Amino acid sequence: MQKIILNKFGLILTGRPYGIQTYADLEKEHGDATKIEFDFTGIVSLGSGFGEEVLVPFAKRQGNKLIVKSASNSVKSCIQLIASDFSLSVDFK
Repeated sequence: MQKIILNKFGLILTGRPYGIQTYADLEKEHGDATKIEFDFTGIVSLGSGFGEEVLVPFAKRQGNKLIVKSASNSVKSCIQLIASDFSLSVDFK
């Protein structure tokens, strides 16, 4: 399993354009991964646009599943909304 540590992209992850840019960067490094864990250590805020652009494409490659580590309650809430909108299951660790 590969781990994506999101705090290297900042502690506030918002904005669809920034999500698109971040996904492009992550795709170069993790594009062939079959199982990915997203580490949200230190992330203060996650916007739904950013989350949809980054999390959803990777989840779809993993059978509509997300593995999420160290998410704060507010970040978990946003991830749960995204998961509901896109019929994803989430494993919070």
